[in-house]
Amino acid sequence: MNELYPLVRAVAIFFLLVVFVQLLKRRGIFNDTHLGVFGWIITELILPITIFSTLAVSRIEYQFMYAAAIYFIVSILTCCIAYVICHFLHFSRAITGTLIILSGVGSTSTVAYPIISQTFGVASDAMTRALIIGEFGSIIPLFTIGVLIVSYFGKNTGETSKTWHDTFYSFFRTPIFFSLVAGLGVSMVPMLSGLMASDFITQLFAYFNNGFELLVAITIGLMLRPVKITKILPYLVITLPLSLIFMPVSAYGLATFFQIPPMTREILVIEAAAPSGAVAAVLADRYGCDGALASMIVVVSFFLSLVTLPVLSALLL
Repeated sequence: MNELYPLVRAVAIFFLLVVFVQLLKRRGIFNDTHLGVFGWIITELILPITIFSTLAVSRIEYQFMYAAAIYFIVSILTCCIAYVICHFLHFSRAITGTLIILSGVGSTSTVAYPIISQTFGVASDAMTRALIIGEFGSIIPLFTIGVLIVSYFGKNTGETSKTWHDTFYSFFRTPIFFSLVAGLGVSMVPMLSGLMASDFITQLFAYFNNGFELLVAITIGLMLRPVKITKILPYLVITLPLSLIFMPVSAYGLATFFQIPPMTREILVIEAAAPSGAVAAVLADRYGCDGALASMIVVVSFFLSLVTLPVLSALLL
């Protein structure tokens, strides 16, 4: 499988955007006060619109939901392992939330989808499978369970009176939750779903969706801080093996055990092998976890995936 070129291209574009934002920040065009603005735009506006527009026209193919379930199980297991390690090492709540979310959530849209579309074709059956697996195995869990995790460990830092119960109620009032419910509801009504697929509505949503990756890269660039590698090395040693090795190997093992078809298994492994999620880092910062650490982990993870993803693909697929 020739996945190296789209992988290098995706990582290079992301890196160049981050560097460009850093240069603008050094020139004084951007500053730390802009981080909150971009974070708000992504989490309160662009993400809800993206979630709604994607779900509203989705058609659930249940034959691929088994692979999505495997991705979800592996992701949750990875997050649990990260939590146990962080708890054992007595990391702060903000760092714990950051490591948990970045260990179990990958950059499916930024890295995995370009690789799959380049390999199999944009309009291929493989791309349809990839979207279903990524949407229900990674994206929806990120915007529900992931948000709950970073909200609990971030906003509640130092506030022992807060509980998961409070976090759930807070989540139910977010635009992300409303967009999930509305998108799923519209997808179940053929007339409304067809309206959402019309040319005008599609173009309207495209204006927001097309700028999503750019805004994420800008936010990561603003979050990034100069830091000695020795200072964050313990966090990298925990997060990167889990996200870049444990997740794809576990996904491959479960897919083989449950006899998932070869093409679907290949797509599942590629998505599970994607580097730590850039969107997850934005959510971590937005909800009060360690944004600077999250951005550094994402950048290092992207570069390491240039080695791990092709190697694992050659060994497992």
